[in-house]
Amino acid sequence: MAITNSQTSYDAVAIGHDLGTLEIVFDEKAVGDRVNLVNWQDSRPMERELAPPGITISQHSRMKFDALPLMRVSIWTKSEHEFLNPIKIGDRVTIRGRVVDKYARRGRNYLVTEL
Repeated sequence: MAITNSQTSYDAVAIGHDLGTLEIVFDEKAVGDRVNLVNWQDSRPMERELAPPGITISQHSRMKFDALPLMRVSIWTKSEHEFLNPIKIGDRVTIRGRVVDKYARRGRNYLVTEL
C-alpha cells in the first residue's frame, strides 16, 4: 500500500508496508568515519579492510523517513542485529525494510520495522 501525502496518520500505515530497498557501497572514507565515530577498539580495522559492526544502523532511520516522510518524529527504542559476515571496504550492502507490527501502549503509537 502506498502512503500518499493526504494519508498522514499512523492508521494509514499497514503492516507489511514496504520501506524500500537501499544499496550502499562502503568506501574507505565511510568506514574510516564510522571507525572514528564509534572509537572502534580494533587497532587495525583499515589494514584489514573491515567496517565496524553497526555501520549500517544510521541507514535504518533514513529508510523509514524516506518511505514515510510525514511521520518523521520517532524514538528509537530497541535494535537487534545479527552479522553473518563482516562488511569489508568496497562491499555492496543491500538493506530492505518493511513494517512488521504496530500497536498503541500508554497512549503512544509504535511502528515496528524490520530491516
